[in-house]
Amino acid sequence: MKALSEYVQGYECGIAFRELYINKTISKTPSDAMKLGIYFEYMATGALPRSGEAPQAEYVYKGKPNERMATDYERATASAEYFKSLVKFWDIKILHTNFTMETETMKGIADLVVEWNGKPAIIDLKYTGLIDDKWSEMGWHKDFVQEKDNLMVQGVMYKMLAKEVLGIDDIDFYFWVFDSRNPLNVRIIHENVEQGRFITHKEAVDSAEKYLAYHIKQNDWTPRPELLRCANCPLKPNCEHAVDYPSIEEVYY
Repeated sequence: MKALSEYVQGYECGIAFRELYINKTISKTPSDAMKLGIYFEYMATGALPRSGEAPQAEYVYKGKPNERMATDYERATASAEYFKSLVKFWDIKILHTNFTMETETMKGIADLVVEWNGKPAIIDLKYTGLIDDKWSEMGWHKDFVQEKDNLMVQGVMYKMLAKEVLGIDDIDFYFWVFDSRNPLNVRIIHENVEQGRFITHKEAVDSAEKYLAYHIKQNDWTPRPELLRCANCPLKPNCEHAVDYPSIEEVYY
């Protein structure tokens, strides 16, 4: 739904969206930051990523006597160990990892379903360099995070899924946000959701479902070629819309 929203707003290429999410002929190549997050979650929980392959740390001076783990991966390993110590400190019982909840119209994969303080809860792990960022739409600064719909909507959806799939009304939902630059900088966020948010999200899901059904039937997807977007797209070698040059932008002053 996030990707669909970006496409509808003109920030994503319709051809890439179709092949990635509808036809599923391509997959996203993880960025370096994403690889770190995948490694952190694996080291923290032991759960394999969706690829089914255990992520490996990167090393510097590989094969030489002074070989050592790359600094970014050292920090990710330390963060994973700190996660484990927090689980032990709060006596949290991990019930499920990568737990799939699915209905006819919604699907989510919870990082962790746990028992905390005698109650079931969902914990979503984040590993980011934007833990104190105010302005990025992916930033987690404490004074602005409640305004980030693209972040907060996850808790809304997972609470709805837990109610329908697990029969748990208003399950506790937490973000555990770890700083990729400092293993001791961690934010534990308990998301409380107003009732109206559930109604709004259900309407958004219904709207997305109708939009997709129409455009899939019409095979109507708008290509939006841009230099950097095309450069990183696996469809580029055979895409008639791909470009190797920047577009000319019109500015009126």
